[in-house]
Parts: sequence; C-alpha cells; structure tokens
Amino acid sequence: MEKQTIYIGIAAVIIIIIAAFFILTNEKSKFIGSWQYSEGGTITFNNDNTATIDGDIIGTLILVDLTGTINYEIANQQVTFTAGSVSITLDYTFQNSNTLILINGAGNSITLTKI
Repeated sequence: MEKQTIYIGIAAVIIIIIAAFFILTNEKSKFIGSWQYSEGGTITFNNDNTATIDGDIIGTLILVDLTGTINYEIANQQVTFTAGSVSITLDYTFQNSNTLILINGAGNSITLTKI
C-alpha cells in the first residue's frame, strides 16, 4: 500500500510539471509575432525569447528607452524586457487574441494590436 501511494504521488507531480509546461508554452505563443502601438512603433516577439522594438513604445511606460533587439521572459502574468544590465518588468493582459495591454507599476498602460 505504501509503494502504491508513492507511485501515485510521483505520477501526480509529473502530471503537474507537464501541465505547467504546456500552460507556459501556450502563454508564450500568444506573444509571438508583431504588435503595433497606435502612437507609433512596433514590437516583434520571437520564439527564441528575443524581441525587436522599433520606436519608443516601452519608454511610454517607463523612463528608459529600450529599442533594438532585446531579451524577454514571460512569467506570472508579467513580461520582463532585458537589455544589458537594464531590466524592465511590466504586467500584461490580452483583451483578445489580437490586443495586448502592457501595464507599468503605476497602472499606466499601452495597447498593442497584432499586425
């Protein structure tokens, strides 16, 4: 009986890990592609965790101008952009599959539309 409980516990942990992997992978797939900011500029999220920012999109939300190709990570409903020693974390939400909203710590936001 004890062995059976251990096997069930191990199986449950494996299932949770696999489910978490698929949830995170699915969330990242929503970002992949090019997004346009209505006031100018685009962000292209690539599958290799790099993003190309054209225009001062992020600077609208923070006091740092991030442009060019930078790294990004997605976790806990946040996207973190990193360029060298500068790292910026923003909350995000998808209004629908074609509308991404990035939100800074002060509650200011920008809306991006998939192109």
